[in-house]
Amino acid sequence: MLSMTGFGGANTRRNGYVIASEIKTVNNRYFKAALRISDGFSSLEPQIESLLRSKIDRGTISVQLKIRREEGQSRFQINEAALSYYLDRARSTAGSDAGLAMGGVADFFRLPGVIEESGQSESAQEAWQAVEENLCQALDALSEMRRREGDEMEKAIRRHCGDLAARIAKVEELVPQVSARYREKLLERVSAIMSEHQLTVSENDFIREIALFVDKSDISEEIVRFRSHLDQFDAALKMTAPCGKRLDFLTQEMFREVNTIGSKANFSEITYWVVDMKTIVEKIREMVQNVE
Repeated sequence: MLSMTGFGGANTRRNGYVIASEIKTVNNRYFKAALRISDGFSSLEPQIESLLRSKIDRGTISVQLKIRREEGQSRFQINEAALSYYLDRARSTAGSDAGLAMGGVADFFRLPGVIEESGQSESAQEAWQAVEENLCQALDALSEMRRREGDEMEKAIRRHCGDLAARIAKVEELVPQVSARYREKLLERVSAIMSEHQLTVSENDFIREIALFVDKSDISEEIVRFRSHLDQFDAALKMTAPCGKRLDFLTQEMFREVNTIGSKANFSEITYWVVDMKTIVEKIREMVQNVE
């Protein structure tokens, strides 16, 4: 099982490029990638996102990728059109001699777009092999961290599922007491009314009332379904494929069954366990939100 929260990074040198990457992930119901890449390499974004999708099923993925050529490998040139544009704007604003001093010209070279790498789109594609290798290393580190955290989460979830199994067994033990307790209370109320108003009630009517209550308060089906959800939960945890969405659905179903048990049984001892079970299911739900 993989957690959706993790971090991985890599620093590599290959094919004349020095590359540093950081990848962070947090939970999200869907896949969402946010990329920050060095200027001149934005054309690689589709390939980077495709690589991320092949490794990560869902979550918010933030990638910071710095790419530069090694010393002696840079191929920079002056974008004369951009420089001319900035100079013309400066002259029109401050006069014909504006920006012609050496210090002024040096400042112009720092403006966006004046200095650029020649053949940027070709250079970006040339760098892809080195970038892919770097990102794969970072993704491996990310996966290892997510796997470790996922293993710890799985242990905690399994403990909680064990607690739920124990509590649903307690509830099942109390089921016979529900009708017996109702029969006692109904007999007390009916006897009091009969004594006060000198009335009689046939045994058949009394039995029919008990039977109706037992039918309405029967929670055996909910108990069976709850145990089935626990079994499916266990099977999902053993899957090698991403199981977060399935676990999320099963958690919702478990919560629904617990609610129904509490409302149908209407028995204080069962209500105690129902409240306890709701608390545990909520803990599982919070953890499942961070499972891929």
